[in-house]
Amino acid sequence: MTDNEKNEILAAVRSALTGEMSHDMIYLQEQVEKYNADKETQGLAKDILDIAYGMLSPEQETYMRKMLYIGDRRLDEIYAEGERLIRNGETAKAMTVTKQLYEHILKNFKETSERRFFSFRNLLESNLYHLLYHPTKTLVKTPFDFSLFIGAYAFTLVEVRRLDEAIPVLQEAIRYNPVNPDVRFELTEVYKLQGDNDKLLESICDTLPLCASGYAIARCYANLGYWCVNIKDYKSAVAFYYESLLFDDHPRIPGELQHVSNLMGEPIVPPTREMINNAFAKYKIYHGPGQELLHTARELAKLAQEGQRWDEAFYYLTVVNSLIRDEQAKADLERCREEVRKLHDFE
Repeated sequence: MTDNEKNEILAAVRSALTGEMSHDMIYLQEQVEKYNADKETQGLAKDILDIAYGMLSPEQETYMRKMLYIGDRRLDEIYAEGERLIRNGETAKAMTVTKQLYEHILKNFKETSERRFFSFRNLLESNLYHLLYHPTKTLVKTPFDFSLFIGAYAFTLVEVRRLDEAIPVLQEAIRYNPVNPDVRFELTEVYKLQGDNDKLLESICDTLPLCASGYAIARCYANLGYWCVNIKDYKSAVAFYYESLLFDDHPRIPGELQHVSNLMGEPIVPPTREMINNAFAKYKIYHGPGQELLHTARELAKLAQEGQRWDEAFYYLTVVNSLIRDEQAKADLERCREEVRKLHDFE
């Protein structure tokens, strides 16, 4: 990014400010998150944060620094260090860094009788949460993705097999974003390692309605296959593994099927549709994407198209197409893709 491009963006951000503190701080926070997601624009995110600090009174700035900093480092900078240590295999050091972050979040962003902090990543998650949970408290958006930050500490605990300690940490990560399936997948993996089949099934069933991609549904179905192997229901395991392959062709599934074949002592026979449906019915598990999520994605896509926000509409239609893959969903996605192409060609 050139200096001119950077200055143009900062000028656009300043011109969008209304002078109303509550509105402007939310807007600036969104811009910080937007540009902080890309390494090339993280310096720009810091400049926008400086704009936000410049709007605060000394008392407000002191309060914000207490909330968003540990010492002289911002929370997202500490998280980035923890992630770097994890990638380098320095688990003990990563645990120290991410635990500090975890404890700061729990201390400073507590739920009260009137409000609750949340780290929804997009409008789909926010709307889905309202539809599924019917909140009565005021929802306050966190300055960063605390579900992600807390999950990093949980990861280090799992790495050293402190599984009992990892569970409440993952539950805190879920509390900051109950509709994020990624954290729930991590909790499912912990129950696998513990051999807790009851909690494993409960976690899978809690995750299924929140899956916003074919990959996520496939992972849930593969986990159902794993669970069935544990309880020695091999035929149902085969059914779930094959259904998983319809949503995402994961390279590990053939190996899992071979493992089931070895346990059964006979070759795997691909299940019929009736056999797959019977496996879902046997355990009273809803088959297919969550209808609340599908409805939410469709409605948001419709609103985005009406407002000619084609990039936004494309995201929601991609979700719909990934979940149901019928001709109408595919056609809607292709029409939107063409609008996005026109928009960017024009730019």
